[in-house]
Amino acid sequence: MAGPWALQAFPASHRIALTTQATVTITTDGTTRVDTVQAVLGASYAWASRSRLRLDGSLTDYRVAFGTQPPAMPSGLQLPRAFTAQAAKTSESLAFQLPAESSACTDPAFSAMQGLHEAWIRLPDTLKTGAEWSDTVRTLSCRDRIPLRGIATRRFRVVRGELEANGRVVVLIDRFARGRTVGDGEQFGELVALSGESSGTLRYAVDPATGQVLRAAGTNVLTLALTSSRRKQHVRQESQIVLTWNP
Repeated sequence: MAGPWALQAFPASHRIALTTQATVTITTDGTTRVDTVQAVLGASYAWASRSRLRLDGSLTDYRVAFGTQPPAMPSGLQLPRAFTAQAAKTSESLAFQLPAESSACTDPAFSAMQGLHEAWIRLPDTLKTGAEWSDTVRTLSCRDRIPLRGIATRRFRVVRGELEANGRVVVLIDRFARGRTVGDGEQFGELVALSGESSGTLRYAVDPATGQVLRAAGTNVLTLALTSSRRKQHVRQESQIVLTWNP
C-alpha cells in the first residue's frame, strides 16, 4: 500500500510500555565479562499541542533485572514521578525541564526517563511512502557517578502501509539513529573520561485513522571506552527494544 495517508486525529494523551533487553560485554585489562540486563519502563504523557513541542507526564514503573535476578526498582527511586519536557522548535529534541538536569547523578528517575526519547516522535500531517525527515536528540544520564551527554541524529522514513488481520491499516516508519556520548568526572578518587558511539534502528507502526503510534521494535548498539591513569575499560552493549502504546 503506497498511500498517502492523512493523520485523521491527534491523540494528546498516551500510555507507553518500554522493554529493553541487553547483553553487556565489559573488557578490562584483557579480562572480559558478559552480563545481561533487562529494564521495564511504564509512563503516561500528554502533548500540549499538535506541534509536539511540550509534554507533561508521569513515570509510573521502572524496574531493572541483572542476570537471573528478579526485576527491582533502583535504590532511591520513588514512583509515580512527574516530568515535563520541552523543545524550542520541531528539529530539536525535547529537553527535560522537570526533573532538573542538575539531578542527573543524584536522582535515579532522571537516567531512567532517557529511554522515553524513543517514544517521542513528531509525525507530519500526511504520511507518504518514501518521505523522510530527521531530528536531533540530546540525552543526559549517569553511569557510575559520571554524567554522560549524548547527541544523536535520527532519520525517519515512511516504508509502506499494511493491512492487519483486524482490517486496520497501519503505516510502517523506519528510524535510523547514530550518535556520540562523552563524559568525565571523578570516580574512586581518580579522574575518568568516557567516550562512545551508538547506532540503532526502530520500526514504528502508526494508525493513520487515529494518529496513534501503536508499537515499535528494533535494536541498538552502544560502545564506550573508559580511560583513567590506572585502567582502560571497553563496554559494548547490544540491546533489543520494544515499545507498546496502550489506549
